[in-house]
Amino acid sequence: MIKSFTTGFRLTLLVVPLACSRTNRDNSGSQAGTGGAKGGDGSSSADARSGGDGDDLFFVPDLPNTNLDGDRAGGLKLVAFTLVREAKGTSLYAAVKNGGDTPVCEAGMTTYFVDKTDLIVTSAGSVLQSKQFYRLDGDVIVRCIAPGQIAMSAATDLPSDIVIERLGYLQHRFPAFMLDGIVPVEAFDVSEVQTIAGGDSKRYTGKLINRFDKTVTDPSLAIFPMNRVGRPLGVATSKTTTELPPGSSWSFESTDVADLGVGYVAYATARFPSKTIAR
Repeated sequence: MIKSFTTGFRLTLLVVPLACSRTNRDNSGSQAGTGGAKGGDGSSSADARSGGDGDDLFFVPDLPNTNLDGDRAGGLKLVAFTLVREAKGTSLYAAVKNGGDTPVCEAGMTTYFVDKTDLIVTSAGSVLQSKQFYRLDGDVIVRCIAPGQIAMSAATDLPSDIVIERLGYLQHRFPAFMLDGIVPVEAFDVSEVQTIAGGDSKRYTGKLINRFDKTVTDPSLAIFPMNRVGRPLGVATSKTTTELPPGSSWSFESTDVADLGVGYVAYATARFPSKTIAR
């Protein structure tokens, strides 16, 4: 059975990803938990003990960000975000936790940017990249946020009419599916990750290993540097057109990021033979 949280959202199984304020306001106006965005999926390398930059903010800037779906969000909750003006434009990076007891599959995040006069300036959609993968009906692979895990998203190159200083608050929804009969499977390993910093260049290198039992094509990566409580600070990417048979690997080098933070989380994606589940 397929249960959708929202209307107008189609589940297309082409891309498959993987994951490797001391108390700011959270998305409902309460205080964020001390666990923050760190450790939900065990893939973060962030050190929560000290953090060289002293950055322990969960939400930057400190704008309210309300979940419009409320209890209908399947347990998904925004736990950290960064809205920042970068050289390439304004970007929103978010960390979302599945606080429910069932996987939430093929999830996205839609954000509404509201100014101080309560007018919606614009909206933006992004994919929630998650660690766990499941098999459905024998041969269909779906990407899901497992209970307790953290997913991250990047909405880059937001419209130029967003002026951060003029915003009053944000709102968001999580279009997603809950599927019956899915079975967890191995996906990818991201290993031997190193950071390279010199001058204005800050990037990642490492190895991606295919742990699926089938060949995948067009592998790619999204790597989110984080502060010491797991707030995403940006995103670095890498992709190739090579094929990866089961057990084989690809050595990658990412694009630059402005800030390496004190840790990272990596999500790998690849392309399978096209399969689609209708609602």
